[in-house]
Amino acid sequence: MAEQDLNPLYKSLSTEKDFFENYREKFVDSFLKYFKKISNMDLSDERIRTLSEGIYKRLFSFQGNPLDELYSLGLKMYETKVDIRGILSKVFMVMARDFLEHLIQKEKDIMFLKNYLTLVEAYLDTLDKANIDYVESLQEKLTSILKEKKADQTQTIIDILRVKKENIKVIDYFYEVPVTCSSRLLRIEEKNVFLDVSRCVNKIFEKDHYVFVKIDGLSKTIKGKVEEINYDKGILVLTDFEYSPIPQEKRRYIRVRLSQKIPVILTRGGKEYNGLIDDISIGGIGVFLTDTQDLEVGVYVDIVFVLDGYTIDVLGQIRYLSPIGRVTRAGIGFMNLTARDEEIIGEFVTKRQFEILKKLRQL
Repeated sequence: MAEQDLNPLYKSLSTEKDFFENYREKFVDSFLKYFKKISNMDLSDERIRTLSEGIYKRLFSFQGNPLDELYSLGLKMYETKVDIRGILSKVFMVMARDFLEHLIQKEKDIMFLKNYLTLVEAYLDTLDKANIDYVESLQEKLTSILKEKKADQTQTIIDILRVKKENIKVIDYFYEVPVTCSSRLLRIEEKNVFLDVSRCVNKIFEKDHYVFVKIDGLSKTIKGKVEEINYDKGILVLTDFEYSPIPQEKRRYIRVRLSQKIPVILTRGGKEYNGLIDDISIGGIGVFLTDTQDLEVGVYVDIVFVLDGYTIDVLGQIRYLSPIGRVTRAGIGFMNLTARDEEIIGEFVTKRQFEILKKLRQL
């Protein structure tokens, strides 16, 4: 790491040499106290004292630049789950108080305290850098492990598909309505699987979208990305496989997307938010919003919209907020639907399903 020039600070603080030479034992005692309080690492008092003595000598002898050594120490401490930054920040605060008392007694300029704080800030910044780099290294290792795991999983899935050539069910969702296509394996080229979907309504498939695959005898559902689709020849190319449950199957209520978005007004704390309903079920709605200021997951909002000439006024709770470009999609669950509300929404969902199925047959 790039070294910071500490010499001006060392030169200033060296004039208070008597304080720093006499403070070593107090530093060690403070370090021992906070180490045992903050860290769960089981070390003897003797080893902790030896560690703290080495740290104090390196940081306050005012010779050379200790930042690289402090950085290395920080990495080692974080690897052993010791919050060295938390420990030293406490010790430095106690030391700052004692240094201030020393300066007052000696009638010295407050500039020395400022220089001390600048120095320990450089030390703490170094430990922060070590912590960030340690976390990033863990993330890199985790990413590498996940990539290897997914590669193995992908290869396993491809091997299964190579054996189970017939009756491969591909599931996609058309306006939230599930469509199952019974396909068969044509061939496999590296990580790409070619399926015959000529007997299906294959126009529901879109390039770069994800679909789900079910195979007889396999309890897990497979997710794959549409790499290519030839509508005329009825060939679907899937890649990027992994095991994944189908999110829609976990829903308690049938959900449908709308062909024409319905305006909706959300109210919270006297502020109104205008949005458009994208999908609906008896359980809630998916809404597109351009303004989400003061909205967050878990808050309650009043919802008003008109469905087939019937006004629905209901309390809702925001379940999620997902930014999509310049708008945000909000998932909102209904909290107090009346029996009449449920009837109206249920009839609308059923009617919308028939519309979707009719549109599907026209593809």
